[in-house]
Amino acid sequence: MKPKNKIEPWLFAAPALVIYVFIVILPILWSLTYSFTDWNGIGKLKFIGLDNYVKLFSDKTLWIAFKNNIFFMILGTVFQLLMGLVMAVLLSSISRGSNFLRVIYFIPCIVSSMAICKIFEKLLSVQPRGVLVAITDLLGFAPHAFLSEPDWALTFVTLIDGYKFCGLYMVIFYSAFMNVSKDVLESAHLDGCNWFQQLIYIKFPLIKNIFFMVLIILVNGCLKGFDVSYILTKGGPGNASELVSTYMYKTAFSMSKFGYGSTLGVFIMAESLIAVGIVQLIQKIAARKDE
Repeated sequence: MKPKNKIEPWLFAAPALVIYVFIVILPILWSLTYSFTDWNGIGKLKFIGLDNYVKLFSDKTLWIAFKNNIFFMILGTVFQLLMGLVMAVLLSSISRGSNFLRVIYFIPCIVSSMAICKIFEKLLSVQPRGVLVAITDLLGFAPHAFLSEPDWALTFVTLIDGYKFCGLYMVIFYSAFMNVSKDVLESAHLDGCNWFQQLIYIKFPLIKNIFFMVLIILVNGCLKGFDVSYILTKGGPGNASELVSTYMYKTAFSMSKFGYGSTLGVFIMAESLIAVGIVQLIQKIAARKDE
């Protein structure tokens, strides 16, 4: 027998690998390099060692943004995960009109963040009155400018960001449900399992790996969330909806502190890796319990 050619797989992977190196690996290395410097984006790089990293621990704005990021991640993950599951369960339980509903549910994913944010700005507007304010008036409640109130801004930013991506996770869960063996479901039905029991005891356990994959994508995506928060509130009012990513953007591009901005980028990468590592650890523990 001829030995297998070990070069061919690398030849097929080479184009994607080259692109990955240029758009992911090199920017990470550049950010790491810049994080040890004091640079305004124009002048010469000034090497300052670990000063930027020391500054992280005394930067109050960063830790406010980090706390907001944790809230954004938890609420955003729970909201998108539950909504994606609910929509997928509904779609997998109906026979007519499922294709139409799939398209409707997925539309927010392909609409630009700017368009979605402008729509919600109008819905939540107090002056002129938006739909939500008009409804609260009819119900006899005082109107609130939710995007301008420190107690509500981050919550609404998180939910609006989640609304945009719920359809994506619906598609993933729906595909997973469709791949569950019909023979298994029919056997369960013959054994007396109703629809809810099939969902809890058969479908959910069989898509457990998909669940953890979605969880990893969600946690990583929420920790790097930027566009909706920046467009709607720019991190305001004050620092109420400031995220680490929006703070990094302002530091680097508004204040021309590219060195410290790169340090914040490294911080985002580190927290994302740690969070994903925790999710993977939980997945391994769950897998061991099932053995």
